[in-house]
Formats: sequence, structure tokens, C-alpha cells
Amino acid sequence: MLKQFYISTLNFIIFVVLIIGLCLLSLSWANFKKIYQVGEINIYGANFFDRSIIEEKSSILKSSNILNNNLKNHKIEILQFDHIVDCKISRQFPSTINITIYEREPIALISSDELIILDSNGICLPVEHCDLSLPILTNFKTNPELYPKGSKTASTNVMSSVALMKFTKDSHPIIYDEISEFVFNENSEYEIILKNGKTRILLGSNMLSRKIKYLDSFQKTIKDNKQITDFKYIDLRFDNQVIVKEA
Repeated sequence: MLKQFYISTLNFIIFVVLIIGLCLLSLSWANFKKIYQVGEINIYGANFFDRSIIEEKSSILKSSNILNNNLKNHKIEILQFDHIVDCKISRQFPSTINITIYEREPIALISSDELIILDSNGICLPVEHCDLSLPILTNFKTNPELYPKGSKTASTNVMSSVALMKFTKDSHPIIYDEISEFVFNENSEYEIILKNGKTRILLGSNMLSRKIKYLDSFQKTIKDNKQITDFKYIDLRFDNQVIVKEA
């Protein structure tokens, strides 16, 4: 009975060794044939910023063995870009790597000691990787310390303006797309200058989201005959009134 036990154990060991050997031979054959050599890298989620910087960063993965890549370290490298919130990297056998990035949403521009993008949460981002046409915040404080790269702006006034731009983009995108400048004027009131360069929309200093809603309602009311770009100014500073002057 003891002999039978030894024979069974030996057979099991031989079986395990054969399986391991076959696996090693399979991997060696795959390496020889370059079956698991990364040949394609797919990048998803690049909606606002230039995808070429991710492609360049990821090119190091090409021609390497898909099983040997340390994708966790590569994810850490991608997350060093200020405009990326998160990143998921996965293997698709035999030779493809998929990278999905989650970007910050650019909302507006502001000029400090250089031009800066503000995302929907007020995070300050570099402009070199984004060529979108964004509203410019004008006549706000420009102290560089208020706009630390990769962090939230320290200006509460700018944060409020970013929140309004985000609201306008989400709820009234047609109006948002027409905005060239969002101005904090010498009377501490807010104005919008449209992309046509001639139409000013006077919002006042309070209830700004409601004023945007009024502007949207006004635009819908006149849409059969005019556009808001047909006016020199639209004054929304007074309750229950829309005062306009044609261009």
C-alpha cells in the first residue's frame, strides 16, 4: 500500500513537471513567433485634449511582450498629466493594449502670467494640449498665485464664474457656444460679449443663473425673426425686463 502511495505521488509530480514544461515551451514558442508582442495600442476618451501626448507616452509599450508590461507603472505615468483625472489600462490578447482616459472638462480661459485653462471644478490646466475655443474670463485678478497649475484656483470670484459657465454649457449650450468673453466690469457687474464682437449681454451682479435662463427664454421668443447676435446689447439687470438695442 505504501508502494502504491509512492507511485501515485511520483506520477503526480511527473504530471505537474510536464504541465509546467509544456507551459514554458508554449511561452518560448510564443516569444519566438512574437505572438504576444504588442502591436496595437488603442486610446479612448480623448475628447478635449490632444491624444498624441498619450500616444507618445505609450509608444514604449509597443514591440514588448504583453505579459511583461507593468501596466500599473504606466498608469501612474499617464496620471502625471494635469488634465487627466483617471486612467484604465487593460490587455486584449494576444497583442493589443487598451487605454481609456478620463479627462477634466475645460470650461474657460483666463490670462495670468500666461494663458490658463480652467476646468469645470476650477482646476488650472496648461493650454498647450487643448485647441478648443473657450470663453475668456476678462478683468479678473491675474495674480499668478491664484492659479496654481494642477490645483484649484484660489479666486472665489473666478470659481463662481466657472460654475456659471458650467451651468450655461450644460443647460444652454447654444448660448455657451456663442460666448467670447465673460467680463467682470468696473462696476463689479458681469457681462457677456458674444463671438460676433459687437453684442454685449449685461447680467448685473446677482442671480446670474436666472439671468442666463431669461436670456435663453428671450432667444426662443425671438427665434422666428431675430437672433441674439442681432442686438448691440441685451440688458438683463432689471427684474421682469429685457432691455435691448439693435445693432
